[in-house]
Amino acid sequence: MSGARFPRPWIASLLALWAYGCTVEAVRPGRDASGTEIDAFVAPLDSHVEPSPDASEPVDAGPPPFADGSMYEFDAGELLADQCHRPALIPTRCRVPLNEGATALCNQLDDDCDGRVDEGCPCTPGMVQSCFRGPPGRVHVGACADGMQQCEGDEFGAWGDCIGGIEPASEICDGLDNDCNGCTDEIAGCIPPGVCPGPMDPRVHEGQPFVDYTIVGSDFYSGAATSWAWQITGGPCDVILPRRSFDVTGESTDTVVFHPTLSGDYHVRMTITQPNGVPFTCTWIIHVAGPGLRVEMCYPESLIDDLDLFVSRPGYSGDWYVDMMDAYAPSASVCGWHDCEAEIRGVLRTGGPYPRADWGYAHSPLAACEGGPRGPSWTTLGYCANPRLDIDNNLSEGSGLPENINIDAPNEGDRFRVMVQNFSGRRARPVVNVYCGGRRVATHGPPPNFAGFTGTVGIGAMWRVLDVTTHVDASGATTCDVVGLHPPGSTVGFDVTEQLARF
Repeated sequence: MSGARFPRPWIASLLALWAYGCTVEAVRPGRDASGTEIDAFVAPLDSHVEPSPDASEPVDAGPPPFADGSMYEFDAGELLADQCHRPALIPTRCRVPLNEGATALCNQLDDDCDGRVDEGCPCTPGMVQSCFRGPPGRVHVGACADGMQQCEGDEFGAWGDCIGGIEPASEICDGLDNDCNGCTDEIAGCIPPGVCPGPMDPRVHEGQPFVDYTIVGSDFYSGAATSWAWQITGGPCDVILPRRSFDVTGESTDTVVFHPTLSGDYHVRMTITQPNGVPFTCTWIIHVAGPGLRVEMCYPESLIDDLDLFVSRPGYSGDWYVDMMDAYAPSASVCGWHDCEAEIRGVLRTGGPYPRADWGYAHSPLAACEGGPRGPSWTTLGYCANPRLDIDNNLSEGSGLPENINIDAPNEGDRFRVMVQNFSGRRARPVVNVYCGGRRVATHGPPPNFAGFTGTVGIGAMWRVLDVTTHVDASGATTCDVVGLHPPGSTVGFDVTEQLARF
């Protein structure tokens, strides 16, 4: 928004809030019947209706002055009443300082507007939920989009920072409601040179792993341009990987193509330089979703160390390996490098190849895997197998990339166990992400909770990460229950062993 914020006396701020009619609840101390001190709430200040102001009178669009909204100073300037009428405004619904967990406000929102979401709320370590970092009244309004937060800790979890997503920002002239207050481009003299996309915009569709995603700049800006610049950032694995997990072409042209290998949210930033030298910028999120169950494993040492990801067949609870001294003899009842890739590389003790893992699931169409690093081999096979390992990162095509195992159409109640093996002898710090129905539901392993592990000759070290049970509704949509694993008999710690192949 144009114009500078200037200080106001507290009385003027109070009158601005009163005229706004925002729902604000103030906390004051009180006591219950037993004399215990409690928090009581004052009735909402939304019953008074102020006459419509003169069209030329500016209205302060900032957060209510005596709600704890100082974390979100996104309305930097004046809001003109003739461009955004008061009934259209969406209140922030910020509350004064409170403990969200103690007041049963575990709702994935920052109710007290202190920059933290669901602080004090119970959670299971490793779980992931959507969250909104912004005033709760602005969620899913205008440009605003959810981020994700992880439950951190060991035995007792606490929700970490809400990252990703798009929170309210100062209004700019771009055809989008940037401050998420219910009004668009409420700036004097605004004629947007283009129209930026927000959530649910029909110009922005959902993507799929291993499928090219094309973005045409003229869908958002149709004027003359002297230059184009695109920036795309990935999800949690891209934060730690030694190389980018996705490819991008056309980053300085009006059309960009990116090729994702992982599920999750990708942030796109488009910057156009207009002939007058003024930039026009749009930022939005593209959701990339693989079907069914998708388990992804990544680690920062993946250019030099070789870790392997395994997922057990439903109903299996035997050893991961048939010989504790033979790292090339995994069980045929688990999916891994030996029996789940496009080309079967594992060799049985009898000298023949492992049978391809067949757990009774239907094959998927080639579009689900032919764009991956081993695409030509899947094309030769004629289908995408289920389960399947798209790429082993010790292959040349996968060096530095994550490994992922997919079951595109699991059954109701199927239970799988996930294990990561390290026989390289060097310390590695793997992270395992679980996606169900295209949504990340669990992340296990990032430091400081899991400092990493080493391996030795033989089957080396094994980290039994989690159990995941799939649920499939009548429409075929997949959700999951995920349980992190601990050493037998313990409720804390990570189930890591050395030279021990037990389930």
